[in-house]
Amino acid sequence: MSLRFSIIVPVYNNPADLRNCIESLKALDYPAADYEIIVVDNNSTDGTAAVATELGVTCLSETRFQSSYAARNTGIKAAKGSFIAFTDSDCIADKNWLKAIDAVCGDEGAGCFAGEILSVPPTTTVERFSDKIGLLRQKGPLSGWHFKPYAQTANAVYRKSVFDQIGLFDPTTNSGGDAAIAWRMLDKTSYTIRFVPEAVVYHHHRTSVPDLYAQFRRYGGGKMSWALSQPDYQPPAIAALEKEVVEVFAKHLEALEAHGVDDEVLFSGLKAATQAAQLSGYLQDLLRYTTNGAKLEQAPAIARERAPTCNICGSHSFMPGPRERLANGHPPQCRECGSLERHRIIYTLIQNLDRELLAQLSCVSIDEALVWGKKPFKQLTTLPRTALRLPHGKAKYDIVLANNYFTGLDEDGVATALEELTAILHEDSLLVLVDGGSKNDSEKTRPILANLLPEVAVHHEKCVDKNTETTCDITVIGATHNNVLKFL
Repeated sequence: MSLRFSIIVPVYNNPADLRNCIESLKALDYPAADYEIIVVDNNSTDGTAAVATELGVTCLSETRFQSSYAARNTGIKAAKGSFIAFTDSDCIADKNWLKAIDAVCGDEGAGCFAGEILSVPPTTTVERFSDKIGLLRQKGPLSGWHFKPYAQTANAVYRKSVFDQIGLFDPTTNSGGDAAIAWRMLDKTSYTIRFVPEAVVYHHHRTSVPDLYAQFRRYGGGKMSWALSQPDYQPPAIAALEKEVVEVFAKHLEALEAHGVDDEVLFSGLKAATQAAQLSGYLQDLLRYTTNGAKLEQAPAIARERAPTCNICGSHSFMPGPRERLANGHPPQCRECGSLERHRIIYTLIQNLDRELLAQLSCVSIDEALVWGKKPFKQLTTLPRTALRLPHGKAKYDIVLANNYFTGLDEDGVATALEELTAILHEDSLLVLVDGGSKNDSEKTRPILANLLPEVAVHHEKCVDKNTETTCDITVIGATHNNVLKFL
């Protein structure tokens, strides 16, 4: 029987706060047998992980990405609970936190339960400022004033089944991932977000100006990540943002003058304004040069065009592939349609085919289902490799797609494998081999194929997936249909 709740706490170099956080979670007024605490250390360089171990909670490690969202993904995969409760290492949970969430979990329409985030009593000016503006309170995000409603992960509880349906957080982003996951849930399921104000965690705000600045700079970067993950999201215009900054400085100066502040204090505020103006001017000109002189309002659209894009579905969101595989350090699998780099390369290849002819042809992919939304063939089938070895009669296809079919085989093995494939080909047919394995495997196979097929056209093409720069060798055998491949 699974647990009721799995509490996931991502952490990086924060042993003191983590200790307070874990102690508050262990002191919850909720049956200890019904929840687990999972700390995920995200490449800490101090004694953070040791704190979790000392306090007797599960401590996992996320080393591939420096991202709290990647750490949360690691926790989700290990979680045993029916509900995944997120909080942060600089938070302290009220003793009734889980009890309040549990009281409303019977609401089957809600996929996410957002608890309130209150401030630990502030002691510094920066903390008092954050508390004054209601930073991290759930009211703003839940109102949808950014774009759509979302719950901040300092206090958000999701049904685990939600992640089974929509996938995990984007592990490559450092801000805005809590919004992106909520919006994906709202877009792809019938679930809603329910606010549970009685479920409270207390948050330690940043204590210094540099930390506060870095926090809001990440928020700004998060808006660009929303522009890539949400096609309908309109990122703020640079000119409008700059206008707001100028207006804030002007109102600040007026307030100081109204309180009779002397010139030295006034001048310090104006100094900050001039520094911000220089930074803005430098970044805007830098942006103009990198966009070939385009107008500033065109920059978000240009960024979208240049961002990694799935050529099958148009998504800008990618995730690690099967067995957590990365390709050249990049997530190779499209989050929206599930395509891998070899799928996108084959799709590019197919795009070069005669469309009218394709609509008359049947195609089979061996061992791997292709994830194209709009299939260009009359028939597209997936067959397991074992089916090719059965003795009874087999259906015939016009195009056969095989991935890494000859990897590791000697000449006799290649001959046997080739015979398996050709057994399901029509006489006038096309065999497409995709080899994403080692360069040596591909180059060793080419002369063997040429020797086995002396009368048949064999064409080799090296293709690259634009998102991961992964190279695949494409071998096209046959192509006896007129004008099937334009590049042949």
